[in-house]
Amino acid sequence: MSKKRKFGRGWATFLGIIVALALVPLLRPPPYVTHVLVLTLLFAYLGTAWNLIGGYGGQLSLGHGAFFGLGAYTSTLLFMNYGLSPWIGMAIAAGVGAGSAALIGYPCFRFGLRGPFFALATLAFGLIVVELLTAFREVTGGSLGIFPPYLGNAPHLFQFASKEAYYLIILALWAFIILLVRGMRRTRYYLVAIREDEEAAAALGVPVRKYKLLAAVISGALSGIGGTFYAQYFSYLNPESAAGLALSVEILTVAIFGGMYGLMGPTLGSAILTPISELLRIWLGGTYLGVHLMFYGLLLILVIIFMPRGVLGKLEEALKRGLEF
Repeated sequence: MSKKRKFGRGWATFLGIIVALALVPLLRPPPYVTHVLVLTLLFAYLGTAWNLIGGYGGQLSLGHGAFFGLGAYTSTLLFMNYGLSPWIGMAIAAGVGAGSAALIGYPCFRFGLRGPFFALATLAFGLIVVELLTAFREVTGGSLGIFPPYLGNAPHLFQFASKEAYYLIILALWAFIILLVRGMRRTRYYLVAIREDEEAAAALGVPVRKYKLLAAVISGALSGIGGTFYAQYFSYLNPESAAGLALSVEILTVAIFGGMYGLMGPTLGSAILTPISELLRIWLGGTYLGVHLMFYGLLLILVIIFMPRGVLGKLEEALKRGLEF
């Protein structure tokens, strides 16, 4: 198949998926099904954002929950205290996410932290953010959290009466991030070169520190945007649920499970893991809180051992074997 024909087929498939997903609300699915679809797309979006630095760049971040949470709190506090529409707050949240990613990314990359040292630095950053959000209770509500006021169906304030509207918004955000990352062709190539052999990439003239920081900043900005969506959808924020380590683990798990070396890997991972996670929550109820995280941890161990390229990698291998046959 020629490259041009393969390119056209890829676009047609992507547009077909978007159209099919956009038509889902016309089927009038039960609200809970819509809720699971919203979460699936949200984690597909967040996993794709994480994958830019964690997958392509090979820098394992354990602090993306912090960028997400700071974005969520920024737009919500601006809305609650100054009446600023969360649509505008979302742009500011992106800036806060990008700034916080630069804050931790610049010194790490400047002093050559990578591998487990970078992971520990981002983990520490995430824990600090949770502690700060808890400590400033007069502003953030502390561990009890905050409830953004619900003013009825007000699209200009990012508030809707039905879940379908939120579903279409997160679908648009997911399509946007897929197209954005896909369009960053040169950046992705540079990041993969850095991931495979940083010294060799630098010797060939790749500006290593610049592209690692660029990936971290864009990833942080996109996570901040996701935080604003989360805050408006759930109408409740507390430090642990919006910025905690559990959230960071869930984000990176969907990317690693689905396949962090491909564009659609995080989406595939979220499409499998998020519904399973929701079913576990229903099945276990409030009796065994955190069991779904144990499930995520077990999956991570199994994937790292048996499927280092994730589900997407296994599918690609199966397709190749089928074509050879």
